[in-house]
Amino acid sequence: MTNHKYDYTQLIGFKIIKGEVLIKRKLLSAFLEKGYDITFEQWTVLNVLYAEPGLIQSEIAIKTYKDKTNLTRILDVLSKKDYIVRETHDKDRRSIRIYLTDTGKMMFHDLIPCAKSINEQFREGISDEELKVFMSVLERISGNAE
Repeated sequence: MTNHKYDYTQLIGFKIIKGEVLIKRKLLSAFLEKGYDITFEQWTVLNVLYAEPGLIQSEIAIKTYKDKTNLTRILDVLSKKDYIVRETHDKDRRSIRIYLTDTGKMMFHDLIPCAKSINEQFREGISDEELKVFMSVLERISGNAE
């Protein structure tokens, strides 16, 4: 039996999770400073709804990689906070479309500069070319994981 040194800190998954934890911590701390107590999961859903208003729940689940139960819970919380509204589709009564409320849009507009600024901090010392390669590699890793 060969003795290969196993260092979990060099695993791709470990590096990605470490980055995710640090990124979430920084982003949510900045949001809290602006007076918004939201989770990263809520922020992810709000981003999708901002980019594509009127999606149905199954479409949001696919775009955010969340299961239906978890997403329903997130949407319920966002609804209680008056950030989203569920509307029945005109042509298909079974289809519920989800939109940001005016409160949700105002909050989102307030946080966009904050998110962009933090993203720029994460890019510090990384060239456009390096970032392009990094994004491409991350996409391939995600593709391999699927």
